[in-house]
Amino acid sequence: MSLTRFNSPRQIIQAGGITLPELYEWHAKENPNFDLFRYYDGQRIRSITYSEVVERARGVAQHILSITGTGSAHHAEIIAIAANIDAITYFLTILGILLAGHTAFPVSLRNSPAAIADMLQKTHCRHVLVLRDDSTRSLVEEAIRSYASADAHPLLAFDEMLSASTIRDPQDVRKKYDLLGPAIILHSSGSTNHPKTITWTHKSLLSWGTVPWYGEVDTTGATVGCHSVPMTHAFGVSMCGHAAAVGWVIAVPPPTSPPIPPTPENVFEGSVATEVEYLMTVPMFVEQWASDPRKVDCMMRMKGIVFGGAPMKQEIGDSLTSKGVTLYTTYGATEVGSIANAFPANPGMNWPYFSITPWIQTVQKDMGDGTYELIVLSSPDHPLAVVNTKVGDVDAYATNDLLEPHPNKPGLWKVYGRKDDQIILSNGEKTNPLPLEHIINNDSLVRSSVVFGNGKFQNGVLIDPQVGSHVDPHDRNSIEAYRNQIWPSIERANEFAPQHSRIFKEMILVASPEKPFAYNMKGYPRRIAIQTLYSQEIEALYAEVESSAQGDIPAPSVWTLDTTRGFVRVVVERVLRRQLSDDGNIFQHGCDSLQVTWIRNTIFRALRQSSPRVVQTFPMDVVFQAPTIDELARVIMHALQGSHDTDTAGSKTSSADLVRLAHQYVSSIPKRSHGLLRRDASKMVVLVTGTTGGFGSDVLEHLLLDDGVATVYAFNRKDSSALERQTARFRERGLQVSLLTSSKLRMIEADLSTPGFGIPPEILDEIRRSITHILHNAWRVDFKLTLASFEADLLGLRNLIELAVQSPYGEAPKLQFVSSIGILSDCKLSSPIPEVPIDPTSAVGTGYSESKWVGERILLELAEKDGLPVTIVRLGQVCGCKNGYWNEKEWFPALVKSARHTGDGPSLSLDVAFVPSYPAACAMVDMLRSSQRILHLVHPRPVSMRKLVVPIAEELNVNIVPYPEWLSKLEKYSSAGGANELDMLRQHPALRLLDFFRAMKPMVEVSTEEAIRASEVLVRVPELGAEDSRQWVAAWRASGFL
Repeated sequence: MSLTRFNSPRQIIQAGGITLPELYEWHAKENPNFDLFRYYDGQRIRSITYSEVVERARGVAQHILSITGTGSAHHAEIIAIAANIDAITYFLTILGILLAGHTAFPVSLRNSPAAIADMLQKTHCRHVLVLRDDSTRSLVEEAIRSYASADAHPLLAFDEMLSASTIRDPQDVRKKYDLLGPAIILHSSGSTNHPKTITWTHKSLLSWGTVPWYGEVDTTGATVGCHSVPMTHAFGVSMCGHAAAVGWVIAVPPPTSPPIPPTPENVFEGSVATEVEYLMTVPMFVEQWASDPRKVDCMMRMKGIVFGGAPMKQEIGDSLTSKGVTLYTTYGATEVGSIANAFPANPGMNWPYFSITPWIQTVQKDMGDGTYELIVLSSPDHPLAVVNTKVGDVDAYATNDLLEPHPNKPGLWKVYGRKDDQIILSNGEKTNPLPLEHIINNDSLVRSSVVFGNGKFQNGVLIDPQVGSHVDPHDRNSIEAYRNQIWPSIERANEFAPQHSRIFKEMILVASPEKPFAYNMKGYPRRIAIQTLYSQEIEALYAEVESSAQGDIPAPSVWTLDTTRGFVRVVVERVLRRQLSDDGNIFQHGCDSLQVTWIRNTIFRALRQSSPRVVQTFPMDVVFQAPTIDELARVIMHALQGSHDTDTAGSKTSSADLVRLAHQYVSSIPKRSHGLLRRDASKMVVLVTGTTGGFGSDVLEHLLLDDGVATVYAFNRKDSSALERQTARFRERGLQVSLLTSSKLRMIEADLSTPGFGIPPEILDEIRRSITHILHNAWRVDFKLTLASFEADLLGLRNLIELAVQSPYGEAPKLQFVSSIGILSDCKLSSPIPEVPIDPTSAVGTGYSESKWVGERILLELAEKDGLPVTIVRLGQVCGCKNGYWNEKEWFPALVKSARHTGDGPSLSLDVAFVPSYPAACAMVDMLRSSQRILHLVHPRPVSMRKLVVPIAEELNVNIVPYPEWLSKLEKYSSAGGANELDMLRQHPALRLLDFFRAMKPMVEVSTEEAIRASEVLVRVPELGAEDSRQWVAAWRASGFL
């Protein structure tokens, strides 16, 4: 802090009518000895006062006027600065241009000559200041050659400014400034194309300088470290206004030529040497300093570290904050200025968040997924430099930035990402690429990365290798070696990413030196320009992967059962990247639909070489029907030997098989102990599974809102942060994200199929001793899989039952099992089917319904024999959530999307009992209090399917045709394969469920008498109609599905 008292100009600024150059002239009189700049010259701290600053700036002004002319009638010119100079010299040059009555245009030398020429032309700039012997001068000269109207002029070096100044009276420079006239031109970073120029008026520029007035901390006279702040950036230019309005002393590197390029080391040491109180920098530098205890100790003694431009790693920020370092996040835009309110009183562990400065007026546009687009409004006090929309009748600027609200502190926000950066896959799933790229970019072999995938089935990543990585993009072996080297970083990104955003090794594309990445002035890759540049390579990569046949796996020379089994084993293990036993179910080892395509196409490629006609006999879902290495090998051999029956992998499941399997599980359950305790709990303690799914998220919200529930243990799969996935799902469905910070919620990452769930014994014991209810919702939903593929789900149910019977209390926890109304599809009981146990023949047909029947039977047997309290809830078709979104992977959304592409929707003469997810979840929680063993959770008032389909057809402008005609048209698409197959599945997702649609029959009428008695919510659920249909379509359009 300067020792000289600072005379604040607040009153004259608030009175209006003054400009920034006039304010500096005022400071030269009122604060002549107050320090504006401070730097360390290697021996001691040196300062530059306002009187010296203005005197040097007058020298620059005189030099500028010698270029443009000094006549009283001369008009304001645009003076570009295109030189590699230090911050002090740059600052003084800008101020000198303003004092001369002209407009300053700082140009980043990170731009290409074409980009600089484009900006000079658009701004009609005729004068460009350059250094006489600067190595970057050739860049500017090339730009000027492209734009003949501009002339290059020498820029005054720091030491030349005083000798050039003969002006002692500001009236000799310029008598009047236009408040609404252009003061400075900034430019965007050029993320997509050439940078956009943005003009700030004198009024706006000085207004921007007053932003720190609105902070909660008085920073008057503070020394602020700006050693890494570029003066070509809005952040750097804003320092001109902040310093003059608030009295900041700006600490910077010394004025040397060439300037000292910022590094983490010299920025930190320069800040310490100049005794800064606040240090402004980029997150990357802070993250490096965090590993040095000495630097952490120095940061603790500063009043605050101010960072912006990119997110900081959460774990590093939390660690620094916990050690006493005060972190402030800043956020703004060149088009509107500062947005984050400066210097909150006690940011603490809320350091990633900011409030919006009262300096501007904003609205937040709800995006329907828990994020909000920030829109800044124009006002008389703060007229916007750029307008791209209106809010009502008010001019506004839509920033394209998505903000995420603090879960429990209204008014606090953090930047989630860019609206136009969001990747929407062909299945409607969304990926925010920025966190993934941030993780990948930390690899020492990666300079930068760009994740792509819009409209595709899966994401990929384009990598710009770090200099010295020695990778030849034209050599497959070199690329493969490089992929293997950076694969650990990709895996770390995959651990952070949701399941749908994972990046496979085959989807890593390496940039070529012949097509170098374009970087903007912030040093970030220009995403859209790069993806356009590499569009052919990206499309070729998708075509290669989708057709993927793993071409390097040789087909057997002679097809025997042993050679076929060996071939299939190599294919499966190559695709899954793990070893499996020959009878191991591939779906229990994480095989997804893309990998199924790879396995099938590789087998088909090999078969075409020897028996092309055999391939035509295989159904597209052969891998689902034969999900083990052994079964798949046997199917192939039967086909080669003349049998076209793919069911030879194993006989169809019989009702006796279901009964036998249920009995095996029942017999494995241990008996309850004697001498158990009496339970005194007055409130429920619920273990719930599968809460990161859609319906499960709705259930979790109702549990957390229920005053009768004391604690909720939420079990979810062990593959990434459960809380992050849960938060994302809550946002997507319009649920209360703040509930996830409730003290009653315990998120547990568990493997249900493993005894003890793979969680620490002390946590398992705590759960065993406290739970009163188990709500088992987690179950794989895939109608193509056979019963054997649901072994892990049945093991999970068995382990939850064992947890219940091991309770130390006489009254075991009640286990509520989410079954499916689908097990009644072949039920022979008269309608409406009562809420009672059913014969296994009703469920035989799909592995999914068979597994649900086995689960029911296990529980019913234990309830009868051992008195285990159970409720089986047969859940019907769940439709849209609170905001209308309906899981796009289900049969009805698939039907709708396929109808959009075929132009026809099916006329279905049947009634449906679709039940909206949110009230259904409420009923599910209510049913925890019921003693009824079986309940039907469907809409109690079914409606005609036509009532729902016709409004959708009108919305999509498609025809309604008889169901057989629609199905026939769909089947015509099913025979295509190879590289076009996945494109077709994207357009026609109903093809994935072709067997389901072939077997579709009128839905059974079921009784809901007991369900309504258990939950009155069902009585109040409105009857579905056209408005619901339109809401579903709107949600699918918003998600990019339609």
